[in-house]
Amino acid sequence: MMTYRIPGLLVFCLGLSSAGAGCAVAGDGAPSLDGPPRATLGAGTGAATSVLDDLGSASDVLVPYMEAVQGVYTNGLSAEALTRNALITNLRANRVMVMLPLATETYADDSEHNVLHYRLRHEPTREVMSYLVSCALEQGQSVSYTDTRTGDTYEFPGEIGICPHWNVQGVHEGFGGAKCRQLITACLLAHVNPTGRSITISLRGQAFPEHRPGLLSPGPSVRVGTATEDDEPIASFGPCRTDTRGLSRNCGWTAEHVGTCSPGSTVTLGAGGKPVDACDGDPSVAAGQSDEDTVLRVCDGIHGCDARSPAHIAQSEVRCSGRREPALRFACPSSGYFSVMSGPRMSRRPSGAPGKDGAPAPRKITAFSVASRPSAVGVSGIDDLRTFEPTPFRSAVYPASEADVFRWREGAFYGNFWTEENPLHPKFTPEMNEVDEEGNFYPAPRNGAVVFRHAFACTGELWNDEIAYQKDRLCAGGDEDEDCVAHPVGACGDSYNIANCPPLHQCARDDGGLVEGDGDFQQCTGDGGTWRHPITSFLHDPEDVVRRPRLHLPGLLTPGGSGTSPAPALCP
Repeated sequence: MMTYRIPGLLVFCLGLSSAGAGCAVAGDGAPSLDGPPRATLGAGTGAATSVLDDLGSASDVLVPYMEAVQGVYTNGLSAEALTRNALITNLRANRVMVMLPLATETYADDSEHNVLHYRLRHEPTREVMSYLVSCALEQGQSVSYTDTRTGDTYEFPGEIGICPHWNVQGVHEGFGGAKCRQLITACLLAHVNPTGRSITISLRGQAFPEHRPGLLSPGPSVRVGTATEDDEPIASFGPCRTDTRGLSRNCGWTAEHVGTCSPGSTVTLGAGGKPVDACDGDPSVAAGQSDEDTVLRVCDGIHGCDARSPAHIAQSEVRCSGRREPALRFACPSSGYFSVMSGPRMSRRPSGAPGKDGAPAPRKITAFSVASRPSAVGVSGIDDLRTFEPTPFRSAVYPASEADVFRWREGAFYGNFWTEENPLHPKFTPEMNEVDEEGNFYPAPRNGAVVFRHAFACTGELWNDEIAYQKDRLCAGGDEDEDCVAHPVGACGDSYNIANCPPLHQCARDDGGLVEGDGDFQQCTGDGGTWRHPITSFLHDPEDVVRRPRLHLPGLLTPGGSGTSPAPALCP
């Protein structure tokens, strides 16, 4: 017998305590990076910030983080699984599952609800279940399933917690039930990823504010990713098997937070309560340090890294300028984002209970501070002096807000997988997508259609070929006979490219009123009606979620490549 933990969504930062305090050093009016205008941080998110001048004078005030719920998760649900599973795309199970609790007893092989017998013996159905539970239930809740044939047990933990009451009752009745079904539909659609990678996204929407204020709203910081986009754990965040000392060890590190900086600028980051200024420490002082002293590592992007990996930027155990904790200086990478890791100088083999998932327990660092300076103006030639203007400078910010790290508004997802009548394409019959007692799956034939009749997706203002992008994003493969999970309906609202096109299924509001400035689309139309519970996704990099990126920003470079995108397509 084996036990499997189905992770579903990896939460980068669900709650931050004062043990991980920090500060930011850029004014609210600082210019944005090479992307769309910065989203305004929603009211009530509690971002802790302080200001330095543009040359990084050490005059900041260190402020602890406030507790915050954040909407940063990883997507990786395959369109193949969502269009061919034994629960949502089986007509009998579709109707029954929302009438019953999303609980272990409901899906047991010997459950009294025989309509749901054996369905989790199908691996793609378990994949869908992992994301369903992750969207609906909150941390501490879970669904467990034991295959009585093999004895294998699978655990599906809750993460986001949009509808935690589904764990104890059905969601088939009333306004709350309808809202829950629509939000879970939107959540599952937002997590479809045809690339086979785990891409980090920020979700914005209006859940149940009376239940969890701030849910699906951007938070004040983003925790560093501890796994690669191929869903492989980064070794440095795992426990050390033996007592291991030194900066270059690839174990025993703790994920801190993501920061932003101006590419090419000089950034100085320090742990501890004293603001950084100069940092010209003598490496020889490290010889006398305690094994419990803190060491630092900085990586390019929003994920952590191992020593000597391409993302590795700098690491340090040196105290400087009279500091009690280490600091380090590095050149801001071209991405404009950096990730901070910390740990003890010696990481010891765990003798007791380690941190979550076997990782070392977090270090209790009271604060971080950061300063930055623009790169020097370059001069070339002797007889003919030429001055090169530096890249527009933006002070480094640590920790950066979620709204700053995820600034590319991808679009909105909405609809209902569990409508009372005809939730699936008319070609689906009750016998399709069934699992028998032996675990054999009987899939519905492919027909190149949208599987869910009442599921929709609209695009944000940056895509230049909305329909082509959405087919790439939402369909199980790129062939004509592959099925899709939602109807692509064009732009959500105004866009750079289709301003003169007739409106399609657009959203009446491009910023919901619950959290002003978070950029969530609301009141989106499709199938002749208005859907009031969409979820809007924001990306760190717009090329992450599609096989062939299609993005157009007039006058700006296309992220991840050179030049601008092709001419805008005709009206979709």
